[in-house]
Amino acid sequence: MKSTKRMSAVAAGVVLLLGAAVGTAAADPSGTSVAPGHAVASGTSVIAGSASSALSAQVATPAAVPSGCSAGYLCFWVNSGYQDGPGKLDGSNANWTVFAHPTCQTKTWNDCASSLYNDGVNDNAVVYTDANYSGSSGVIDRGVGGDVSAAWNDVISSNSWVAP
Repeated sequence: MKSTKRMSAVAAGVVLLLGAAVGTAAADPSGTSVAPGHAVASGTSVIAGSASSALSAQVATPAAVPSGCSAGYLCFWVNSGYQDGPGKLDGSNANWTVFAHPTCQTKTWNDCASSLYNDGVNDNAVVYTDANYSGSSGVIDRGVGGDVSAAWNDVISSNSWVAP
């Protein structure tokens, strides 16, 4: 089921990330960072209804930051409309299976996010369909959020950050 979604993401034009993953950051460390050894060639929209451009997902910003999301974090919810969550991460995280959430089908945040909001301080968030910053990647600009597109629903497994 997950590989079908990954294929859909690739078929939808999601670019693959270049480079090899080295190192991780713990959940909620201070500050944001870029996954070591990575350069994003271009990004495509992760958020439903947004247009894509190099390193950018353009979408109307919600009137306010969703409830529970704090400054400096990539926030994510189990359901669309910012429901059931949020999970919050502010560093690069190579494998979301280490972050438990009881209502997810996997009992972890791995392959469970249906809506996202980037309330990062300086950087754009990068999400990946596979652990270790691999598979398809997409970028969410700082201050942008919404429900993920069908190709990205329940397939996110790791995240990093990149300067705008």
